[in-house]
Amino acid sequence: MSDKSAASSTSSIPDEEEPRLKYQRLEADTGDLLLETEAACLCVSDKMLALGTRDGTVHLLDYDGNEVKRFQAHKGPVNDLCFDETAEFVGSCSDDGGAMVHSLYTDEVSKFKYSRPVKSMALDPRYGSRKTREFMTGGLAGQVVLNSRGWLGAKDNIIHTGEGPVPIIRWAGTLVAWANKVCVRVYDTAAHTRIGKLDRPKSSNAEGTSCQLFWDGEQILYMGWHQTIKVARMRRKGTADVDALRTVEVVVSFQLDNLVVGLAPFGADIAVLVHNPALNGSSPRPPNNLTAAAALSGGTASDATGVSTELQHEPPELKIFTWAREEVAADALFFITGYEDFEASEYALATCYLPRTRASSQVRLNGSGAAAPTGRQATKWWADGEEPIYYVVSPKEIIVGRPRDGGDRVTWLLEHSRYEQALNIIESDVTLAQATREQVAGQYLDFLVSQDNFTEAAALMPRLLKDNAAMWEQWVYMFAQMQRLPAMAPHIPIEHPTLRQTAYEMMLHAFLLNRADHSILLALVKDWPTHLYSATTLTEAVLHRIRAPGGDTEALLQVAAQLYQIQGRYDLALAIYLRQQQPAVFDFIQEHHLLPVLHERVAQLLSIDEERATQLLMDQYDEVPASTVVPSIQAEQQRALDAGDTSEAEVWRHRLHHYLDQLFLKDQTAGADYHVLQVELYADYAPGQLMAFLVSSQWYRLEGALQVCEQRGLVREQVFILGRMGNASDALHLIIQRLADIPQAIEFVQMQRDDQLWELLISLALESPALTGELMDNIGGYVNPLRLLQRIPDGMSVEGLRDRLVHIIADFRTQTSLREGCNTILHTDCLLLAQRLYHEVRHALSHLYVKPCIPSASTSQAEAGGQWQHWHAGAGLGAVVDQQDLPGPQGTKQLHLRRKEGPDDEDLETVWVGIEYPAAAGSDVASQTSNLKFREQRHGKTARQKGMDSQPSLPSLVVADTAILPD
Repeated sequence: MSDKSAASSTSSIPDEEEPRLKYQRLEADTGDLLLETEAACLCVSDKMLALGTRDGTVHLLDYDGNEVKRFQAHKGPVNDLCFDETAEFVGSCSDDGGAMVHSLYTDEVSKFKYSRPVKSMALDPRYGSRKTREFMTGGLAGQVVLNSRGWLGAKDNIIHTGEGPVPIIRWAGTLVAWANKVCVRVYDTAAHTRIGKLDRPKSSNAEGTSCQLFWDGEQILYMGWHQTIKVARMRRKGTADVDALRTVEVVVSFQLDNLVVGLAPFGADIAVLVHNPALNGSSPRPPNNLTAAAALSGGTASDATGVSTELQHEPPELKIFTWAREEVAADALFFITGYEDFEASEYALATCYLPRTRASSQVRLNGSGAAAPTGRQATKWWADGEEPIYYVVSPKEIIVGRPRDGGDRVTWLLEHSRYEQALNIIESDVTLAQATREQVAGQYLDFLVSQDNFTEAAALMPRLLKDNAAMWEQWVYMFAQMQRLPAMAPHIPIEHPTLRQTAYEMMLHAFLLNRADHSILLALVKDWPTHLYSATTLTEAVLHRIRAPGGDTEALLQVAAQLYQIQGRYDLALAIYLRQQQPAVFDFIQEHHLLPVLHERVAQLLSIDEERATQLLMDQYDEVPASTVVPSIQAEQQRALDAGDTSEAEVWRHRLHHYLDQLFLKDQTAGADYHVLQVELYADYAPGQLMAFLVSSQWYRLEGALQVCEQRGLVREQVFILGRMGNASDALHLIIQRLADIPQAIEFVQMQRDDQLWELLISLALESPALTGELMDNIGGYVNPLRLLQRIPDGMSVEGLRDRLVHIIADFRTQTSLREGCNTILHTDCLLLAQRLYHEVRHALSHLYVKPCIPSASTSQAEAGGQWQHWHAGAGLGAVVDQQDLPGPQGTKQLHLRRKEGPDDEDLETVWVGIEYPAAAGSDVASQTSNLKFREQRHGKTARQKGMDSQPSLPSLVVADTAILPD
């Protein structure tokens, strides 16, 4: 909340504290009963109430105040009442010395009579289930008496005596606490021993006041005495054993400014009923609980203050303290009838505090026994159906106080314009009804709008409205009527909930009028899902606004482009991006493959980002050819010239060069139609790259290129073009006359492979002694130096002629020596390779199987005869081998014959060996094989190794009269 709204929301009563309880009178029969008599005491169980009056009657009431049953129990005022834990028995005592126990569901009544007035009585919580039927009493006799039933009947046992009257006794579980004139003592009925005490406050005024006790389970005992509050914890001595003796440890102790007349736990805090005595003639303090006072008095808050100024007492207060001694609430009970005349002893506080609520509140004790601080405004700390109830008893009426739940607190806070606190409550309390949440949202937003604080109201809507679509739409229409929708736009939900399409369109249209809001509209169109609104309808509205005066803002144009994208009209969106020179256009083009649709607008990409545009065109040069890009660039150049902007035209011409240069590097043929133009562009912008272009390209006119080079004085390029045109002599003239570069001239002549050019080169060089000397230094490696030396004119003075001649001769000798050495090395390598080949071929077939063959007179084939024998290259002919023991496939594969008169080569399927020699009858195998020439043709990498295998794949060979099988 802003400072302005916060101040306004609390300006009515800035010091007023929010009450912690809501109050009402106990009506029905109770009101009529107290008209006839006065209330003396009240006891509360989880089933009913027991009210004791000053006429000695015990009335049983329901929680609405209706009388269920009554007992005329005593002749004097009823001093104390108590239930057992099942609420089946109720005990009462009186100043008449009587103590009675009534059964609520039977006619059983137990009466006991004592000699002195009985001020307090406590039933054993297990009274109805135990045969002993124990209870304790205390009174003016100064004795604590335990009455227990045995075989011989009921018997009184004095537990404690000698410390003065006993005004109060409270029993919880097996523990009993009572107060006397000196202290509060705690007694363990299971161990039959006193376990500790709490001393009476040392104040001199405390002696005549009554002590108040309240058990929170069996673990925590609350004590209020005079102006002192103490909280004690029951601890077991040194062990967790349930049978171990317990001790009393004070964990909280603090002083008040008022008299304590009742106390009880309030969740994690302490509720204390205090009395405020006042002097005669003093004025009461103004009420700080106006709402409660007005509600119970039947009039307005001012009516509740209309009391006499001659008051004897101020009204009692119900205060809430934390265990850290902080007062967090103080409700002045001005609505109690006749409070001006009541003393502190005439008030009482009775509490219905259920066991589970009691257990949940005990977590406020930490491990060290110190009090844990609590929050200032807890919302709901009790379970459903276990709401604690606080009964403030006065002589003439009973006030019922209940903790304020979230709904109660919200109502009070809204009445006091404390909207931020109400909002915090509805956010933290999930049990609140939807109507309560809507009430807070409506009133809070109405307040902010009434203060013209639309920005804060819109910012709070997500917290206030959450997923309430109906309320969101309602406030959209309200803001639209007040022309404040731009403030609401950043906060309107687009999902959970999703509103109707009309609400979103209304929101978007609200940003069209003001030029300053167009950027917000763009952000919304980008961020919002497209199903929230009609893109077609919004596009029409946007275009209408663009055509209106002052509507063509950059942001609104981008909105139009974004809407075109949503509709799939990417070409129209692209036109807008190009118009706006948006750098994002490149990503847009690539994402939607729009480069081919650019056509004549492709040049606009170069004006946005030349490097990115060029790279994009290179990546897709096949889709957007040079025939599209170049005319587009030239059109922009011409447009600049027509406008008289020569500098802009020059920029476009340079962009054209850069594009064509990159295209040539990408693909030399892609821009072939523009190579003529490119020669001129290279000559102007990159003359150093022109030579490489001239060498690589075949698609330019040589005459035009020569003319461009001549105009710009590019001699080397002219030389290249002339040479390419076949005009070598003119090119050589340029080299010598313009460049005076003998090495280039020699290189040029060598490339032309024209001997006449050497003569021309020599003739041109002889025109200058310097060129002649340089030619002498470089010509020796290409032509005979004598051709130059013989033509040097007599009388020409060549600098360093002698040294140059010596150098020429030395170079000539060196060249001659190198040639001879190279020839020798070549010859030696040939011999070595031949020997290696012979050696490898000779040892390829080291094992053979042979047998003599008889030449046939009628055919060209040899006829087999004799027996197979094993032959080794080193050992010669060996033993005879049976055919069945041969390793090769003898008889299954064809034997390939090789005769002298046969063909030189024969193509075989795998490997074959050709043998050519004159057959000599009777010659041995060794003499024959020594003259064999083997030749192998292999189709596999490992064929040579297989020649030594036991299962060779080579076919058998028949040589003249000898058949040979490789092993």
